[in-house]
Amino acid sequence: MDHGAGSPLFVASEALCYYPISTIYNSCPRYLFYALLLASCVTRWTGWLADVFLGAAATYAGTAAIQTFIMVSSFQKPQDPGPVSIPWISSNSSLLKEFPSIITEADHVMVSPASLELDADAVLAIVVTGYLVFLPLQCWSRILTHDRARNLLFYVWNALMLAGSICALVYAARTPKLPIQYMFCYPDIPPYSDTSNDGWQASWRTSTWNTSVWNTFSNISQWGLIGDICFNPCFNTTQILRQSTSLHATSSTDDTAAPTSHGFWKAILYSKRYIYSLIILCLILNCVLLTYRFLPYRSRIPSAQIVVLWKDRRAIWSSFKEEVRNAMKPPPMDLDTDLDTNPGELEGTAEGKSIWRRMQPILTRRFLKAFVHVSVDATILFGILFSMIVSPFTIVAFVAWIEFQIYNDGPSQESPRQVGQWAYLVSIALLVISAGILTLKYRIASSKELENEISELKKHLDDLEKTKEARLQNDAFEFRSLRDHIKGG
Repeated sequence: MDHGAGSPLFVASEALCYYPISTIYNSCPRYLFYALLLASCVTRWTGWLADVFLGAAATYAGTAAIQTFIMVSSFQKPQDPGPVSIPWISSNSSLLKEFPSIITEADHVMVSPASLELDADAVLAIVVTGYLVFLPLQCWSRILTHDRARNLLFYVWNALMLAGSICALVYAARTPKLPIQYMFCYPDIPPYSDTSNDGWQASWRTSTWNTSVWNTFSNISQWGLIGDICFNPCFNTTQILRQSTSLHATSSTDDTAAPTSHGFWKAILYSKRYIYSLIILCLILNCVLLTYRFLPYRSRIPSAQIVVLWKDRRAIWSSFKEEVRNAMKPPPMDLDTDLDTNPGELEGTAEGKSIWRRMQPILTRRFLKAFVHVSVDATILFGILFSMIVSPFTIVAFVAWIEFQIYNDGPSQESPRQVGQWAYLVSIALLVISAGILTLKYRIASSKELENEISELKKHLDDLEKTKEARLQNDAFEFRSLRDHIKGG
């Protein structure tokens, strides 16, 4: 206690220390990313336009995925806790008006500096949404996966998005475990609603946190060196992808971003479980459909395209009924056996033989094989239809949920009018214009340019023919080697 002034020397108040969302993940770039994904699905029949949209969205999501790898691998654990003795303040103290989150009825607090990385919510939104869109596109879209190279590219991006989603979820699971942060202030000077780190000096911490806090407020000149009204131990924490000066501290009860986010986590605990359950269900369904393409199983389901399934619905249903009907046909009667049977014996067991004859087709291997075949095809069909319903619903539900959470993380660092935000939209627009002009190159080219293009295409065609012949010869050689090996064995 500062007995001369009749008030405590300092007060301890709960605080939240956080790095705000980076400008690259602010609202405008994120909404542009969602729009690019939607445009990729809508324009996938156009070819060049879908490539532009999908390429821009994939590179943006890839950057976020790489950041998740770095965040998880370099996760900053809270520092070892240390006790700090604080002046005793009663629960009905008048200081509660100026310090709503002041610590009362306690003589010490445990200080363990740590900080929240709010980029975690943004990258989670990007990588999970990207994965929920890229995977169904590979399962359903025949146009976007018509060749091996494009299909392989989808596999690479899906693997990247899956790894990024896992890392983002692992990082998000660690965030609620961060310890409570404290700020120490003079009782006559309330803290600012939001304070940024001006740079931490090693001299501000002597031997222990307790000594550092008491020395700072016992010496007015040393307090003046911290460049802030309050002493924030969390300002000595760092993040590998952040500048230390971008760290912010705020009172935990202020109507600002970080505290609202902290309470929001608790308020939507069950909703969070539902969202993650939908994501897992969507992942399982689409992975099963993706694996089905490469299984050595001949199915009646002609395609994963909803249009194809609707056109062939009667043929699919008829094939189901035909296979079951053929399997249910009774085997031909054995006349010799029936003639040799004693009439009295036949009369005594007529009812039993009738039941057995009706049950016999169901117990045959042919019926079991047909039943399994129809069941697997029906399961695949149900999985395709269910996936087409669950996947869009999961994407919309997750985007709405994560965007509401990011909204509660606080306002963006930049407004949409600043160049750091609208620059992404302009770059995509310029890319679309450039790609559109290149698609018209044959119409605006001169005769000389067309002749050069034709000669280049002929040369490229000859190279492809040579490559094809070499591959056919290699395949024939391997086939002969395998045949000779079989004969020799």
